[in-house]
Amino acid sequence: MKKIEIQVPSLGESITEATVAKWFFKKGNKVKKDDILLELETDKVSQEIYAADSGTLFEVFFQEGDDVNIGDTLGSIQLLDQELASKDKEEEKKVKNNNEDKKSVSELIVPSLGESITEATIGKWMKSLGQEVFKGEPLVEIETDKVTQELYAEDNGIIKELLFKEQEEVKIGEVIAILELKDTLVNSKKDFSEKSKVNEDKRSISKITAEKKSETEILDNDLDPTAVKRTGIGNKVTMLDLVEFSNDLSFSPAAKKNIREKNVNINDLQSANRVTKMDSLDSFKNFSQEDNEALESTDNVKPLSKLRQSIASRLKQAQNTAAMLTTFNEIDMFKIIEIRKKYKDKFLEKHGVKLGFMSLFTKAAITVLKEIPEINAEIKESSIIYKNRYDIGIAVGTERGLYVPVIRNADKMSFANIESEILKYGKMAKENKLTMEHMKDGTFTISNGGVYGSMLSTPILNAPQSGILGLHNIVKRPWVVNGQIEIRPIMYVALTYDHRIVDGKEAVTFLVRVKEIIENPEQMMFDL
Repeated sequence: MKKIEIQVPSLGESITEATVAKWFFKKGNKVKKDDILLELETDKVSQEIYAADSGTLFEVFFQEGDDVNIGDTLGSIQLLDQELASKDKEEEKKVKNNNEDKKSVSELIVPSLGESITEATIGKWMKSLGQEVFKGEPLVEIETDKVTQELYAEDNGIIKELLFKEQEEVKIGEVIAILELKDTLVNSKKDFSEKSKVNEDKRSISKITAEKKSETEILDNDLDPTAVKRTGIGNKVTMLDLVEFSNDLSFSPAAKKNIREKNVNINDLQSANRVTKMDSLDSFKNFSQEDNEALESTDNVKPLSKLRQSIASRLKQAQNTAAMLTTFNEIDMFKIIEIRKKYKDKFLEKHGVKLGFMSLFTKAAITVLKEIPEINAEIKESSIIYKNRYDIGIAVGTERGLYVPVIRNADKMSFANIESEILKYGKMAKENKLTMEHMKDGTFTISNGGVYGSMLSTPILNAPQSGILGLHNIVKRPWVVNGQIEIRPIMYVALTYDHRIVDGKEAVTFLVRVKEIIENPEQMMFDL
């Protein structure tokens, strides 16, 4: 009979090793094609390994907890005879057809959320267990480090199971909830509530039983020491091995690492059978008992959302990579305010959108970017990439964090088109409908902290861009006009730039030119 090898696949760039987290079959078990054989874990990702064909699990070379390298052979499958294989396939088809005939539930699956995104976090459940839902209703909000997305009900029904709690991590393609379809509700509504109650009772009983287990009880059970998994140095049994065995638990490698390094109280772990990294982090206790008692009454600890983690990572990356420097100037907004007052009603009537300052500054910035192309460029390794496009990112602050959607080809747009795009992106950001497609590949960014009352700031670059223009609030200040002091509306502006590619002269010139254009808007309007 032929054999096929089970090998460790490539798990991503820079990943060279993994840990065997769990075997789902034992040596000698029969497996079918596409069965999940085992689960591998790294510090970045978990990967399930599937059977390439039907057969018998003939060899297992690595046990749970063992480290393996990419390309290692984990085991082998002895293929079945063609006749047996064909019978298995026929049986699979029959089972599949029967399941389809009896299908009365709908699974809520985590969809693809964009290139390179492999996992997400359950942000908020909008429906609870047992609640009736209708097709098209939002059920859950999931977050990644790049985007937040709502998942909707595909059918009418009742939430039968919620498989993950809020703030738990899920993978793309994973089932996170099960809906009982509406046409089966009449017959099963009673059964569902009874089953839920029984399951809750079972969980409570099992939890109490587990808590009451003492060392004496464990020793009185005539345990077979050879059945205890050994993961310690020198093939020794560790305390975690005993906890896993006595409580019928399985710790992931990442969870074991957290428990060892971060003083996690094992008794506080909340999990069914498989203890994951998230379970161990939830029970992490890094403070003394006295500190914990004080914090419980005053501090409210919440995990960082994926979006907030991404923002923090990107800002720190920009700070560590670019040679950032900020230069400032001040602009007399008198003329631009007068023009806006004069034409804002006609502009709104004609275009259906208000005339704001952002479109004026966007146009002014593009004019100067064409004159100083280095600020619209980026560094990649040892090269400078000059962008012959003007895709301007507009920073939008929301309760969930900062989004920077990009206005594509803004140099070819009218003032009205730019204002419409800004309005559209603002609404999408508040409704959590922005995707990575809306935010990637910008060439320059404008951030308006003035809407929050900011007088002055030093904005951080939106890597890998080389420039970001910061706008601030407009305040009436003394201003010299034709040798006389007048009260004028003044705005401070800031340009943060990457000094590796942009010289100080170019940065200062950029703000001087923007100042000239805004203070003399005729240049911009008549393309002078």
